Amino acid sequence: MTKSQSHQINVRVPADVVAELDALAQQGHVTRMDMARQLLLEGIQQHKRERAVRLYREGKASKSRAAELAGMTLWELMDWLQSEAAPASYTLQEAVDDVRRLVAPLYR
Repeated sequence: MTKSQSHQINVRVPADVVAELDALAQQGHVTRMDMARQLLLEGIQQHKRERAVRLYREGKASKSRAAELAGMTLWELMDWLQSEAAPASYTLQEAVDDVRRLVAPLYR
């Protein structure tokens, strides 16, 4: 979906959530809708990162695959893993897989 395409969604939330949303919007000098959109997009990105890290920690994804799932570069993921205190061991096999993935387009 490009930025020019958009879809409307309607969500019911408790009154206290609306009050918090309004307070955040006022602090940020934006509308309630703009704040809700920003928080939704940030939440989606955060969820993708957390899922990618979980899969990496469980050994179900390499670092390069986790970076792809998180929508980040490998280096951004490594920095993020370090900031999140996740185990950041980088195996020889992961390095070989990453190099193969990076050079493969050169030989097509």
